[in-house]
Amino acid sequence: MRIALAAGALSAACAATATEPTTAPSAGERAYQKCYSCHALEPGRNDLGGPTLHAVFGRKIAAEPFDYSPALRAFAVANPIWTRDLLDRFVADPEGAVPGTTMLFHGIADPTERAALLNYLDQASGQTKESERSLP
Repeated sequence: MRIALAAGALSAACAATATEPTTAPSAGERAYQKCYSCHALEPGRNDLGGPTLHAVFGRKIAAEPFDYSPALRAFAVANPIWTRDLLDRFVADPEGAVPGTTMLFHGIADPTERAALLNYLDQASGQTKESERSLP
């Protein structure tokens, strides 16, 4: 009987520690694997297929030194700053958000995965400390 209770308690403890919120930055780091071949996280690093994602929240759209598509430059006129909501919509469906974009990415349809990615970008840029972040 003791062995069964101990095994049950151990199993529950392991399950509790192994579970992380699916919007946690560590889940976002996995989602970022879809982005890293074109987007760096280091400031000023625009030598890949796309501009850096460092400190993207609150940054002016199409402001990094990079050859943006005419569609994204036009989008930036109407939407001057990357807000979390705007970036969420763009990552969900880049072509739908910015028709004519040259970004060759089909988007991330899952809202939980997008939230994790945005949390990770936020943390990786040092924009929000872990203790200040509220996960959606």
